[in-house]
Amino acid sequence: MSEPGPGTSATAARPRRRTVRFLPAATLTALVGYAVLVPWWAGTQTADFARALLPPGPGQWFGTDHSGYDLFVRSAEGLRVSLLVALVCAVVATVLGVAVGAVAATAGGRVDRLLMRTTDGVNALPHLLIGVVIVALYPGSLPAIIASIALTHWPQIARVVRAEMLSVRSSEYVETAYLWGASRGQVLYRHLLPAALPQAAVGLVMLVPHAVWHESTLSFLGLGLSPDEASLGTLLEVARGDVFTGAWWTLAAPAGVLVATTLSVAGLTRALDGGRPGRRRGRGSVPPQVTVSPDRGGPDDGAPGDTAPPLVRVRSLTLRLPTDDGRWVHAATEVDLDLCAGELTALVGESGSGKSTLASTLCGLSPAGTRASGSVLVDGREMLGADEPAWRALRGRAIGLAAQSGAGTFTPVRRVGPQIAEVVSALGTGESVPGLLERVGLEADAAELFPHELSGGMAVRAVTAAALAGRPRVLLTDEPTAGLDPELSAQVLHLLRRVADSGTAVLVITHDLQALETTQVADHVAVMYAGRIVEQGPARRVLSEPEHPYGRALMAALPAHGLHPLPGLPPELTDLPDDHTFADRTGETDVVGG
Repeated sequence: MSEPGPGTSATAARPRRRTVRFLPAATLTALVGYAVLVPWWAGTQTADFARALLPPGPGQWFGTDHSGYDLFVRSAEGLRVSLLVALVCAVVATVLGVAVGAVAATAGGRVDRLLMRTTDGVNALPHLLIGVVIVALYPGSLPAIIASIALTHWPQIARVVRAEMLSVRSSEYVETAYLWGASRGQVLYRHLLPAALPQAAVGLVMLVPHAVWHESTLSFLGLGLSPDEASLGTLLEVARGDVFTGAWWTLAAPAGVLVATTLSVAGLTRALDGGRPGRRRGRGSVPPQVTVSPDRGGPDDGAPGDTAPPLVRVRSLTLRLPTDDGRWVHAATEVDLDLCAGELTALVGESGSGKSTLASTLCGLSPAGTRASGSVLVDGREMLGADEPAWRALRGRAIGLAAQSGAGTFTPVRRVGPQIAEVVSALGTGESVPGLLERVGLEADAAELFPHELSGGMAVRAVTAAALAGRPRVLLTDEPTAGLDPELSAQVLHLLRRVADSGTAVLVITHDLQALETTQVADHVAVMYAGRIVEQGPARRVLSEPEHPYGRALMAALPAHGLHPLPGLPPELTDLPDDHTFADRTGETDVVGG
C-alpha cells in the first residue's frame, strides 16, 4: 500500500478549512433569517396568562414567559431589535473611527498626536460606566443608547485605520503621487481610504457583538429599552424573576440566541480578517533643519558660451539624516550640481552613496529630522527649507520624478491609464493619456493593463509618461535601467535623450555605466562616492579618461574594461568621518572631494 504524498494532508485539510469558514456565515445567516421571518410569520402576539411559564414542548419550542408570550417568537423579536441597534451603533462608531484615523494619518504632527492622545483617553475609560451615565441622563431613549455605545467603541477603529494608512502612505506609489502633484485630499481619497476601508469593514463586523452585549447589558440593568420593546437585554431582565420560580427556559432562550449570535459574528470576523500582513515605515512630515549658504560657484560657472542659468543649481548641499539610535547618516556633503535645459546629466556611483537621497531632496521630500545646509535653486528660486505648499506648486510641474520601481509606482489594483489620467487632471495640463504613451513609445492599449502586467521596459516607460504629464522642465529618473537587458536599457536611455532634446533638463541616476558608455546619450556625468561628488564633467571625458581614482575604478570594473572588482567595500555613511576619502578604502593617494 503506497504512502500518501506530501501534499495529501494539505489537500485533505482544505475542505475542512472551507467548512470552518463557512459555518459562521451560515449560522449568522440563519439567525438573521430567524430574526426577520419568524416575527413576520407569527404576527402580533398578545398576552395569554393561561399559557404563562409553559416549558419547552411541541406547541412552544422555547417555552413561554410569565405573560404567556411564545419565547421562540419573542427571542426572534428581541434579536431583531438588538441586531438593528448594534448595527447602527457599529456603523456610527466605524464612521467616527475612520474619520479620526484618516485625519490623524493624513495631517500628522501635532494633529496626529492630539487625536491619538484623545483616542487613548476615551479607550482608557470604562465603557459600561460611560454608557450607564449617558443612558441615565436620557432613560429609555434609543438615540442615547446608540450614542453611549458608539462614543465608546470608535477608538479601536481609529487606531486600525491610522496604522493601515500610515503603512500605505510610506509605499512608493503614494510617495510618487505626491511627487506628481497630488494634494493630501487626493491621496487620501484615491490611495489611503481604499486601502483602509477593508480593515474598517472587518472592524465594523467585530463591533457588532460588542454592541449587542453592551445594549443587552444596559437593558438587563433596566437602563436600556423599555420592557415593552423586546430586545435580548430586556428579555434577560424580565427573566430574572422567573428563573427563581424554576422557569429556567425564560433565561436560556434569549441567552442562547445571544451567545450563538456572538460566536457566529466572531467566527465570521476571523474568516474575513485572514491575517493581513502589516507594513511599517512612516513618511516624514517634519521639515528639515536648514542652513542656506550663499551661492559660491560650482560646475562650469562662468564657462564661455553659457547663455542661460541652470534650471536646478545645487551649491554646497550637505544632508545629515537622523537614525533611530541618535546617530547621523552623512547622505550628502558639499555637493555642487547643475541641471540645464536640453541636457542629460548622469549621476553614477555605488549603492548607498547618497544618489537617491539627493534626488528626493531636489523634490522636497527629505526624511523627517534632516539637517540640511547649502543652497538648492530651482528655476531661480531658493527651495532648500521651503514649506510643503511651495514644493507642491513645483512637483509634477517644474520637477517630475520617475521613481526606481516601475510597476511599484502605480497603485497595484487599478489600471495604468486611469492613474496617468488622474495625474494629468491633478496638474491641469490637458495632456492626453494616448499622447503621453505614444511619446514614450507605448501603444495606446497599454493604458488598459494593470501594473503587474507590464514588462520591465513597459513599466519604466509608463512611469516616465506619468512623470511627463505635468510638462516638467526638469525630469529626475532613479535607476531607469535597473533589471533590464542591454537592448532595453539602451532603448530607455535613448527615450530620455529625446526628452532632453525637447528642452527638458534630465537627471539619470544609474549604476549602468556600460549603457552610458555604449549609448553616449549623456552630456555630463557626475560621480558620487560616500555622499560627495568627487568628479564631474563632460560625459565623453569622464567615461573615457576619469581623473579621480574612484571614477577609474568604476570604469575598470566594467566587462568591457577588464572586469576588475572595486577594492574594499563601500563605506557606511552613518557617522562617516568628514575627511573620509576613497584612499581610506584603497590605501592609495587621494584628496577630499577629488
